[in-house]
Amino acid sequence: MHLTPSHPPAYPSVPPQRLTSRYSDADALIRGTLFPELDLPFANFENTTPLPQTQLTELMQTDFVLHELKLYLNIHPNDTNAQTLYHEYKERSTAMKKEMPESDTWPWEV
Repeated sequence: MHLTPSHPPAYPSVPPQRLTSRYSDADALIRGTLFPELDLPFANFENTTPLPQTQLTELMQTDFVLHELKLYLNIHPNDTNAQTLYHEYKERSTAMKKEMPESDTWPWEV
């Protein structure tokens, strides 16, 4: 496709993201993002369904936040607050996985 005056090039705009506020671990997993400013509900639907409070749910929440922080640090590698938070969650996740009981069944098989 050739660019013409009727088809100017697109100029994407990405708002700068800062780690100023964040959802709780439980809310982050439910809403699908750690960052409230990135929470853009589709068709005005907001997922607010509470999750059961189990050891597995707590691990899922911790690992989700860990993943969100890793993505954030890909774009903001010099954010020392985010780096500190990432390492705290990494240690927490490792400790939680060591405490998880051995099981031959998956949670959805119970």
